[in-house]
Amino acid sequence: MGEQTQKPTTKKREVANMETAITLNMVQKKLQTFQTKVMEDVQKKMDVMFEELVQEVRQYEMQSNEFKNFRQHHELWSNRLTNQMEVVDSTTKTVTSEVKERKTETEEHDKSKKKLPDKVFVPRESYLTCLLEVDHMKAIYHVFVAVLLLLLLNVSANDYFEEGRVNFGLNTIKGGFRGIHYVLGVLVVKNILAFGLFYAFRIWAAVRFSLLQNKVLCSFWNKSCLILFISFQLVFGYVGSMLCIKFNLPFVSSSVLLLETVRLMMKMHAFVRTNAGRQLQGKLKGDSKVQVMLPKFSSYLYFLFAPTLIYRDEYPRTKQIRWKFALSRLSEVIAIMFVYSYVHERYIEPLFKKYGDEEITKASLSVKIFGMLMPSTIIFLCGFYLILHSWMNFAAEVLRFADRMFYKDWWTASNYEAYYRNWNIVVHDWLYEYIYKDMYNHIFKGSKLMSSLTVFFVSAYVHEHILGFGLKLFYPIMYVFFGGFGVFFIAMTKNLPKQFGNFVVWFTLISGNSLMIALYVMEYYARQNCPVGDSFLDYIKPVSWSCNGLTEN
Repeated sequence: MGEQTQKPTTKKREVANMETAITLNMVQKKLQTFQTKVMEDVQKKMDVMFEELVQEVRQYEMQSNEFKNFRQHHELWSNRLTNQMEVVDSTTKTVTSEVKERKTETEEHDKSKKKLPDKVFVPRESYLTCLLEVDHMKAIYHVFVAVLLLLLLNVSANDYFEEGRVNFGLNTIKGGFRGIHYVLGVLVVKNILAFGLFYAFRIWAAVRFSLLQNKVLCSFWNKSCLILFISFQLVFGYVGSMLCIKFNLPFVSSSVLLLETVRLMMKMHAFVRTNAGRQLQGKLKGDSKVQVMLPKFSSYLYFLFAPTLIYRDEYPRTKQIRWKFALSRLSEVIAIMFVYSYVHERYIEPLFKKYGDEEITKASLSVKIFGMLMPSTIIFLCGFYLILHSWMNFAAEVLRFADRMFYKDWWTASNYEAYYRNWNIVVHDWLYEYIYKDMYNHIFKGSKLMSSLTVFFVSAYVHEHILGFGLKLFYPIMYVFFGGFGVFFIAMTKNLPKQFGNFVVWFTLISGNSLMIALYVMEYYARQNCPVGDSFLDYIKPVSWSCNGLTEN
């Protein structure tokens, strides 16, 4: 009986032991599988980290060797510093000294408000000038030059076989610069008036100094001269705009007159704002007066022609003029003029010249707008290279202006805030120094948002003003795109990943510029081909929306 009881118990133990062994074996296999997967994942991550490390080392070596200008003087690409830097001028090298401590100039009630940094001028080349020293980038430059020559050959062949003569797009260039002699005459007068502002400012400073002890008269004199200066600026801009219509100037000539007018207005404002601020800081010390030194006319004259909108009594200068470099930049300006002529004759005119005379369907309109993708991109990129690189570097070289940072690497921007900040350093500096800082310090009292919005709307208005009077129409597309969508895209792209953000910036730039240019061109030709009334409402109403309205087919 006891033996019979022991046997089932032994069997149960054996079964339990077998089940335990099977369970342990299963757990062991799962642990081995888990360990294998973990090791595979770890190995993959290690491989990825190793590849990234190797890539970083390669990039560091390339930057150290081929892009050495960026690594050796990386601090020089900083546009504004809160601390002052001492810079030793050299034609090829720039040596920076240790940063000196600056005394704070803010009042007691402004100490809680962050002091905005100042613009720093140091000798440095433009980004593309440094990049084109690398053989790889130089090869890309040669590709573009080769494409340009092939385009000119294409134009020559078409002109010869279709019209029996070679034109090279000169008819378009001549038509664009029609009336340029009027423009040059007006600009001579405007420059003389700008020269006269220097002596008017000296008169204001001298009279103010004599009235310092009489606060009432001094305040009246200051306010009267301020109103007079604002009125002078408004009339200065108004005359330039009205003469575009008076002389019926084409777009290119109008743009030259309007851009030069705006440039001189910005220069005069910068000079008066900077030096008036210095004079107003001069105070009475007891019974004696403290007179602030006035700038020399030579400093003002150089500033009027220097490729910057920020006034300084002195700028870093190069020791000599590199005439080969200057002539190369000037030849690029001339070459891009022919590229624009080619784009106008081969793309814009065939697509839109008959707009308003022909029946437009939704399908044909879509084809026209998408047909502007490539020419609009050419206009956008060539416009940047023409003005901000070629022309600015030519002017800087001739004037021995050493600070060539007219733009930064906007093409790598991953958000629109970086794009706007780096696209046009020259204008951005002026807006920051004389609009943003004044709004931030005096009007909105530390509000960055309101100060930034003011900058956007001022910039959008000036751009729209130039396009509107240049094309002789009111069609505020630039204002909507720049002042509306531009602000929206800053918020939308702020936190995007770097690579995806850069793609979004380029996609929206290409598509947005194409749509904007197409809309302006359609409105321009619609006003040429369709009857337009003389009333104010007819002037502001878009003609392209109603002239030969769209059909469904």
